[in-house]
Amino acid sequence: RGLRRHGVDALAPGNPMMDGMVAQALPRELLKRRRLLLLGGSRMPEALGNLRRLLEALERLSEAEPLLVLAPCGSRPAPLEWEPLLVGLGYSLVQVPASLEAAAAWQRGAVLLVVGPGRFAAWAGLAEVGLAAAGTATEQLVGLGVPALSLPGPGPQFKLGFAERQSRLLGGSVAVCRTPDQLAQRLAVLLQEPVLRSALGHIGRRRMGPPGGGEALARLIEQRLLLTAAGQAG
Repeated sequence: RGLRRHGVDALAPGNPMMDGMVAQALPRELLKRRRLLLLGGSRMPEALGNLRRLLEALERLSEAEPLLVLAPCGSRPAPLEWEPLLVGLGYSLVQVPASLEAAAAWQRGAVLLVVGPGRFAAWAGLAEVGLAAAGTATEQLVGLGVPALSLPGPGPQFKLGFAERQSRLLGGSVAVCRTPDQLAQRLAVLLQEPVLRSALGHIGRRRMGPPGGGEALARLIEQRLLLTAAGQAG
């Protein structure tokens, strides 16, 4: 709409960011746990700093129910790079739940944290709420209908300005928290209010759009460029 106001014949056939993102069924043995998805980004060493701040905020949560923290990651931080962080925060290694195909599992009180390289697409739809300091992955998460809370840090990637722009573009389905205490307070509210989670999830899905954007873009390119060019050449 903005481009059209400036006289550009702009089209929006679809958003390829949601292609391949399909919410999976929740394993039966996890039904009794509240579920969070942890996204610290992939740029080191910023990612470890982001994860530390998010986990320290989680410690402020007074929720006594068993909590599962799903921590998918890329090649960095690698599972071994999590160890000093988690040991320093009081977590201990435990057996990995077989249904999650995780690389490592850590326990601290009622909190079970599982680390899974390459498991974002498989785990994202299992969460009730996301705790985020990331870009694209946060947007894909809310596109699945999972509301998120972000906690920007000193950067260089995930800073306050970026987080606020992201929240605005996603219609508030990801809410920016200025302090760890604020994140813990908002998380407690989201976990207690399924109607609010559902409303925010609907906003996220609407803003990101359904899967199939890549195919729609390819079809449009074929129609507008390739077939037109072939007709002109003929």
